[in-house]
Amino acid sequence: MTFPAWFIETIQGRLVEVSAQIEHESEPRQTFDDERKAFQVLFASMDIAHKPEFEYWEDKLSLKHSVIYERLYLQGLKDGMQLAHAFNAPSVLSE
Repeated sequence: MTFPAWFIETIQGRLVEVSAQIEHESEPRQTFDDERKAFQVLFASMDIAHKPEFEYWEDKLSLKHSVIYERLYLQGLKDGMQLAHAFNAPSVLSE
């Protein structure tokens, strides 16, 4: 089964919108701030020999992505439930 182009574009647009919202308005703001600070410390000196700093930043980035993916999943689940409910609800126009 293939989906219409308008449907795919709508879902992709929603994904971009929710991702931006999660990144900027997320409750675990500390997670995003920690990742940003770790990145700044890592590249304060361009010496990549600071392997512990790189590993620390990489851990923070991984945690940040985990939070984003979890929130995207939950929002997708909510959106899907709303869509399913809308399709199953009796239509006023059909009466």
